[in-house]
Amino acid sequence: MNIRSTAFTLIAALIAVPAFAGSSGQHSAQSANHSGQAASHGSAAVSEGAALVVAVPIVVFGSAVAISGAALEEVGTGALTLGSDIARVGTGHTVAGNGVKPNGAPTLD
Repeated sequence: MNIRSTAFTLIAALIAVPAFAGSSGQHSAQSANHSGQAASHGSAAVSEGAALVVAVPIVVFGSAVAISGAALEEVGTGALTLGSDIARVGTGHTVAGNGVKPNGAPTLD
């Protein structure tokens, strides 16, 4: 009788353990899935931050090029208007230059 009860207890213990551990296995699989997702989100955030660090100087430099290009266009348009010195070069008209006149000698008060 003693052997039977020991065998029955041992069989019951071995059968009952996997039944209780079934949900535990499911939870551990879910936690592994969640940690994998967290790692992928973390690496995506790092790569997005790196892309931002690279993109900001390009955007700033690009806007500076656009501004300087607009300024050059404005200067070019203004230089070629009628009456400017550059427009009169090929016409044979003399270009009156504003000469620099030296200041007189300083005087004492």
